[in-house]
Amino acid sequence: MMKNPLDRKNSNKSVQGKAQADTIPSKSEKETVQTLRIKQEKEIVKEKEEEKLKEPVHKQEQSQEQSQEEERVQKQVEQSKQMTGQKGDRQSQPQQKKEQEEMKVEEDILQSTRERILIASPVRQTAAILNEFLDSLQRLERKTVRTDYLFVDDNEEEASSQMLNDFVLRHNGKVIRARDLNDTESGDADDPGNYNKDEGGHYWRDEQVWRVARLKNNILQYAREQQYDGVFLIDSDLVLHPRTLEQLVSSSNEIVSNIFWTSWQPGTKEMPQVWLQDEYALYRRGGSALEATEAQDEDAQASAFLNQLRIPGCYEVGGLGACTLIRRSVLEAGVNFDRIPNVSFWGEDRHFCIRAQAYGFQLFVDTHYPAYHIYRLSDLPGAAAYNRRIRRGEEGIRISLCMIVKNEETSLARCLDSVKGIADEIVIVDTGSTDRTRQIAAQYTECIFDFEWVDDFAAARNFAFDQATCEYILWLDADDVFEPEDRAKLIALKQSLDPAVDSVTMDYNLSFTPEGKVAYSLRRNRLVRRDRRFRWIGAVHEYLAVAGNLLHSDVAVTHKKDKVYTDRNLRIYRKREQAGEDFSPRDLYYFGNELKDHAYHEEAVTYYEKFLDTGLGWVEDRIAACQKIADCEAVLKRPERESAALFRSFAYDLPRAEVCCRLGGYFADREDYRQAIFWYEQAVQAIRPGDPMVVLNEAAWTWMPHLQLCVCYDRMGNRAKAKEHNDIALTYHPTHPSMLYNDRYFKDLAKESVIENA
Repeated sequence: MMKNPLDRKNSNKSVQGKAQADTIPSKSEKETVQTLRIKQEKEIVKEKEEEKLKEPVHKQEQSQEQSQEEERVQKQVEQSKQMTGQKGDRQSQPQQKKEQEEMKVEEDILQSTRERILIASPVRQTAAILNEFLDSLQRLERKTVRTDYLFVDDNEEEASSQMLNDFVLRHNGKVIRARDLNDTESGDADDPGNYNKDEGGHYWRDEQVWRVARLKNNILQYAREQQYDGVFLIDSDLVLHPRTLEQLVSSSNEIVSNIFWTSWQPGTKEMPQVWLQDEYALYRRGGSALEATEAQDEDAQASAFLNQLRIPGCYEVGGLGACTLIRRSVLEAGVNFDRIPNVSFWGEDRHFCIRAQAYGFQLFVDTHYPAYHIYRLSDLPGAAAYNRRIRRGEEGIRISLCMIVKNEETSLARCLDSVKGIADEIVIVDTGSTDRTRQIAAQYTECIFDFEWVDDFAAARNFAFDQATCEYILWLDADDVFEPEDRAKLIALKQSLDPAVDSVTMDYNLSFTPEGKVAYSLRRNRLVRRDRRFRWIGAVHEYLAVAGNLLHSDVAVTHKKDKVYTDRNLRIYRKREQAGEDFSPRDLYYFGNELKDHAYHEEAVTYYEKFLDTGLGWVEDRIAACQKIADCEAVLKRPERESAALFRSFAYDLPRAEVCCRLGGYFADREDYRQAIFWYEQAVQAIRPGDPMVVLNEAAWTWMPHLQLCVCYDRMGNRAKAKEHNDIALTYHPTHPSMLYNDRYFKDLAKESVIENA
């Protein structure tokens, strides 16, 4: 069972108990697969009448193997009709029997050439998740393989145990109780312990990890004794693509896992269940993550590795688990999940991988058909969407890229190059270019349209959207790009997106630190269903009004501004103001922004106040308006109004870290360090908004308050607390010059103290 590879804190407790020796099934459980099938056929006949009265948990009444048998018989009848030129009912009985026998021999020969694969899983699962898992197993294609099932029942829910028993009655399979396996050799009662999981994650204790290792070892031993060509060992919270098993078998690798992606902690980036080195390193120390590339820094290696995993293929890795095909050669060599005594790595899969590598077996991951991981109950609805995508086929969605441009000859090609493999149609709406923009656009698309500029961005964008013909519409500006990592993510999303999604949001990275880290980002509705006919609103600072089913993706658009900012937007607002137009609350706010950006601070305050006085508008804009009023009042040297504007923001929501930092700075500038410390501490403890569309200043939520607390505590003579906060700040920003200076400062103080005390 795949554990969170990023979190070890959940496994630091142990309980007393006698270690259980690895055992194998009892003699009655060691029946050959052939004998097992005979017994199952008798059981099916015996239970036939009961099954008519009681519908089983799974709706499919026939296995895929039974369906294939019916198709084979039907083909025999049709072929016999063609050979005799008759209807079939007039054919001689001896001749018909002979042909059927010949076909049966051919079928038996074909069956004998197919690999025998044992699909196996130790199962402790809720019924709802187990239902999705089992349904995906019975949909697996079996063109080149024959399969049997082995489930180790470790369930707490009786319904889950019944599900397994119902499943193996309809398929070639066997259920063994986990308690029986662990009791067989030692004679002691097996205590599975309490296994806890919630929306935060799964919480494993060490004794539970190695108990699962023993269950897996029993599965490997059973597969080895029954002479299977391989065992497909899979966790019971996965939903598989029907082609998964055939794809893994076709790779011919001795150990190969099927990829899946998981947000191991809520709200974090999806990560794979495979890695390159150590416990979960996505890079190779002292080398390159990928073949034929030069050694890179760790972040670059990790990024390249993750990008590669988004591309369909089969790649060598250093660690894997949870959805793995293991060949007979590996079983015969004795590779298992036992703990390696002199290795401290947590999790039985890591010890299996180390042992396999030591035995000379390479580890691979196949990324053609990513599985869906129901890691938490909130992931369960996604299984239905995953299955809908499978039924839709491999085509994926089709995307029209819609852009409005004017004099973008320096940036347009860069933008359009970044959407290769993403856009199926490119729509360019030109609003009056006088440079080579149209000629450059013509190298990428024939869909180029003219639009007379009317000082209305929404009108131009809506016209562009009206020219699109594909299922989804993506919009970009000419100075936007998809970086390689994000391009790979969007290509993958294009194939996997549930067509029920109405809009996909993406980060919009607007500025970066000197080290290349994102400094400022916001989130936009970026990819929308065309048939929903979402419209743009607002002549200036337009926005796309969307509703329905939203998907917040981990894809980002990067803004690479290469033009000088102008007063164009301000002129449009001035023109509308002179015409006597009524401004919406949103226009009042953005008019204030334009005035502030062009240093009309007094006027800006007036429009921000008008906006706040409406009592309308997005709460985030109201909080931001308070901060912007404070900015203007600071420039106008009205400190009382500056602080009042900051405190006013608390009326709209919980205190934001940005505002608390501003208040801390306000008091620190006046050398009131006691109050400054209070507000910086409030910033550290502030609760992040849950809405992913909220724009946050990451510095205020991470390193900035700690750096300022370092300064304040130092001014108050508390060097220990000052150093503590500088050390915390360094964990967020290890190259920040002020933090590095402070670090040297504290080290010098420590040296002086040693000399003085010598």
